[in-house]
Amino acid sequence: MTRLIITAVKEVSRHQVSRFLIVGVFSFLIEFCLFTVLVDFLHIQYTAANVPAMTVSVVCNYFLTKMFVFGGGRYNGSMTFVLFVVFTLFGLGLNQFFLWYLVEQGHVNIKLSKFIAVGLASVFNYFTKKYLVF
Repeated sequence: MTRLIITAVKEVSRHQVSRFLIVGVFSFLIEFCLFTVLVDFLHIQYTAANVPAMTVSVVCNYFLTKMFVFGGGRYNGSMTFVLFVVFTLFGLGLNQFFLWYLVEQGHVNIKLSKFIAVGLASVFNYFTKKYLVF
């Protein structure tokens, strides 16, 4: 019986992680496209362009995560959204730091740095959303 429960939990988690990754990729595409437009076409400095790109992505990500990944939150709708935003702001801080560090200290291409920064911040985002928000 215990083995069956463990198998079921692993199965649910695997699908949940898959759905989180799919939603994350979609949100990343929104963020990356907007970031690219702001940096390459509007010539906005990359750290300044990162904030509106992430903001749009976060709002989309909240609704997609709620609908397709975790379902309803642990709390009422507004508290879930507030917690989502709070932890996402921490994720934004990590994203900004990694982006700045890779570009300025590591001399890595801005677009590649953005991709890496999002990947690193996504680990934090998954665990906070899974265990603290939803």
